[in-house]
Amino acid sequence: MVKIHSQGSARREQQGDTFLATMASPDECDRAALIDQGRQQRRQAWRAQQAAGCEWLAVGDFGWGDRVLAHSYLVGAATRTEAADAQGFVGPCQVPVFTADQSFALGWEQLFDEVAEAQALGLAVKPVILGPLSYLWLGRSLDPAFDRLELLESLLPVYGEIFARLAAQGVEWIQLDEPLLALELPLAWRTAFERAYNLLQREPLKKLLGVRHGELIDNLGLAAGLPVEGLHVDWPRSVQVQQGLLDRLPAYKTLSLGLVEDAEPGQIGQQRRLQFARQVGERLQERLWLSPAVLSGDADTAQAAALTAEFNTLVRTARQAALATPVAPAEKPWSAIEAALAKLGAAQSGLVAS
Repeated sequence: MVKIHSQGSARREQQGDTFLATMASPDECDRAALIDQGRQQRRQAWRAQQAAGCEWLAVGDFGWGDRVLAHSYLVGAATRTEAADAQGFVGPCQVPVFTADQSFALGWEQLFDEVAEAQALGLAVKPVILGPLSYLWLGRSLDPAFDRLELLESLLPVYGEIFARLAAQGVEWIQLDEPLLALELPLAWRTAFERAYNLLQREPLKKLLGVRHGELIDNLGLAAGLPVEGLHVDWPRSVQVQQGLLDRLPAYKTLSLGLVEDAEPGQIGQQRRLQFARQVGERLQERLWLSPAVLSGDADTAQAAALTAEFNTLVRTARQAALATPVAPAEKPWSAIEAALAKLGAAQSGLVAS
């Protein structure tokens, strides 16, 4: 069955930026009020995701209005930050400023608290966090001569700790957002992706690599080949990218498609998406996941209703195509050996009889 999951809520729907800026504030009353405000907003977002039919809800996407800064707190690197308009993210954020002696450590319990909060409500969750390469790319080196990519080896163990903590909470999948893969990358960063994800492969949890806010073109082969269990992309616009995804995706890997707010407009765009939904449903069946559009605060009611209606149509189309396609019988690895033994037995019987 084609699965529906959530990419989270739009940043503009989130409040509480002042919470991150004043974490060290002695005014516990203000902090308590902000924590309660965040809890209420998360539950509203989870209810909206459930109403959209999502079987797995996003946790960790809230980020108190700034996912990059929240991630810096998570990995213990929020000592120095500066304002920036980050690539791959909607709106400005606070990016980390790294030093040559930068250290990382698990520094914030918020992600694990939100997982526990959702689980206490009986919800199935999929945490969404920023991937290690995109996080380092977004940051800046205090010393221009220092290459922040050198910090990768010290950052990855913290990801291992995060995965272990989430696995202990009963989490099955985690989404690692790497919007960096939508850009043209230097060779050193492409090589670093392969090294990092080969190391992370050893850690617990199934991993969904998320490439949002852009199309996989130059790095399609790289992203499809990384040793993770799934790949999430925005709904591809061109037939070339659509076919590339199907051709490059390994047979064991899940493909997740997310409808986007700025999808190709008009009847032609809708027909292309519908045709691709039918094609991937038929080809991938249960290895296909779909995710509804994450609407910004600028989306009007009519636009939201139209995107919701189209997403429901895409889901029905993909599921019907998947059900109409017969599932190939599972191959038995011992069948060839058993056949050879049976043949050998028959031959021996013939020799005895003669």
